[in-house]
Amino acid sequence: MQINAKIGKIRTAQSWTVYPPQKDGRIIIQSSHYIAVFNRNGEGLLSKRQPNGAYFVHLSPLCGAEPVRVDTTTVEAALAVQPQPGDVVMGGMVRIA
Repeated sequence: MQINAKIGKIRTAQSWTVYPPQKDGRIIIQSSHYIAVFNRNGEGLLSKRQPNGAYFVHLSPLCGAEPVRVDTTTVEAALAVQPQPGDVVMGGMVRIA
């Protein structure tokens, strides 16, 4: 469940893991140094670069997250590979409540 994309001010494309769908419709993706959350219109937040890995706490503006506009192609790619209930991911079943 991966996509390659360049988001915001990031200089080069990153490999992003796409999280299962959120109840509120937001899309969450995470790379080795960034995490981003955005809606289907592409409006959201992007963490600043975290050398030791970016996690949910880094989506706070207090941790340097900035507003970002994600292009339609990236939104569609993320939606296309988003894990769905019953999908096997890393040896385990995705269970969405």
